[in-house]
Amino acid sequence: MRRSRPRPTASSTRFRARVWVWPLVIFLTATPLAPARALSNNLIIADHDLLDSDSMSAARVQQFLANRGGFLSRYELDFEGTRHRASDVIVTVARRYGLNPKFFLTLLEKEQSLISDAAPTQHQLDYALGYGCPSSCSPAYRGFGTQLSAAARRITEDYLPALRQRGQFNGWGPGITKTTIDGIAVTPANLATAVLYVYNPYVGKYGGGDQRWGANSLFQLLWIRWFTRKYPDGALLRVRGDKGIWLIRHGQRLPFTSRSAFVANYDPAKVITVERDEIDTYDVGPAIKYPEPSLLQVTPGGGVYLLVNGERRPIASREVLRSLGYNPEEIIRGVKERELAAYPKGQAVTEADVYPTGRLLKSRTSGGVVFVDAQGFRHPIYAREIFRSQFHGQVAQLAHDQAITALPAGDPIKFRDGELVASRTERKVYFISNGTRRLVPDVETFRELGLKSKNIVWTNDRALSLHPLGEPLSDVATNGG
Repeated sequence: MRRSRPRPTASSTRFRARVWVWPLVIFLTATPLAPARALSNNLIIADHDLLDSDSMSAARVQQFLANRGGFLSRYELDFEGTRHRASDVIVTVARRYGLNPKFFLTLLEKEQSLISDAAPTQHQLDYALGYGCPSSCSPAYRGFGTQLSAAARRITEDYLPALRQRGQFNGWGPGITKTTIDGIAVTPANLATAVLYVYNPYVGKYGGGDQRWGANSLFQLLWIRWFTRKYPDGALLRVRGDKGIWLIRHGQRLPFTSRSAFVANYDPAKVITVERDEIDTYDVGPAIKYPEPSLLQVTPGGGVYLLVNGERRPIASREVLRSLGYNPEEIIRGVKERELAAYPKGQAVTEADVYPTGRLLKSRTSGGVVFVDAQGFRHPIYAREIFRSQFHGQVAQLAHDQAITALPAGDPIKFRDGELVASRTERKVYFISNGTRRLVPDVETFRELGLKSKNIVWTNDRALSLHPLGEPLSDVATNGG
């Protein structure tokens, strides 16, 4: 056991129902120095995390090992009469017994540091999973391949059947409270957690147990760092079996509390289904109740605000409201102060704001379209794909070139965060995040992250180059991103 000016967003000049198609994709963030979620002695991993035998291919496991620079990335051994790489053996055994290769990778590090150790001893390799080696190690279980096969067979042929049929094995079972050898009372929440305590009945140092060992608390810490997916700002998530939808923003999960707020600005087809333990890695942020843009009035009889671009902008006066052409019937009344407090307060909307939500102008000569923001700066739109990404369903007003060029110039419009974008010439796929483009390195990463080919936006090099090159999406298995 081991140890420039703000980027304009797609706002209409009138308040009308619409749906913006916003392709949603998921990424992993860089391996954290601290766990992405709090450790729980009662729930180490989900059952599907134990049993997902197709989670990684042999090539993916090999890349995972190479990324970590340990000896296993170049280790070859005789297994069942043939020479194999360690990665091949891990996947072969995992699929044969219906267990997750990620489970074995985590166990290998937790037991013998074999994922990170560049120069392990022969003993570490011979007893890679610590199986049959509680004190004096049995020669019957010596060997890397033997360790994996013996442990997998024990788990799938003894532990799991007993847990499913009798509800316990050696006193460990879901919902049964038992004290570990290092003195911690644990109540496993599921089969996978019970299996881990049967295999190693210690909590270990990271969960308040024996400080000499990492044990199950180290297993959980490694799992979180390596395999707990983190989604970027803009991702829409739904927990499997639940109806509620969450938006990831600023590292928090924001619940939608009204259907109108969701359908006005987001595409239901882009919602990602996740497991409960994945969404629980995020703190809950303020609820999203109102679509953007909206006119909101605080109860009782308070001021009116324009909710746009993620800000609440107070309307300076009723005269301003009338002069800008807003209909009082468009005002959503009865809004509570705490609901508005979720949005930063922006500049007041005054008579100088001819188009406080911005407007689109189209050249009568060239047909080119620019976005004019509330401060009167014009922002060029270099591709139809960017127009559809930011202003889907909106109509540009025809204008003479002189009127357009007389406006001060601003930065070009970029794709929305969350878009999956590819150049027709380069043919590499990128995820747009915080205005940067991040490479999706391979097909397996694409599939692992739940991305869909139909959501790729094909565009030109100029449009793509507007986005600085960010960090690529590293191997899914490394939780890099």
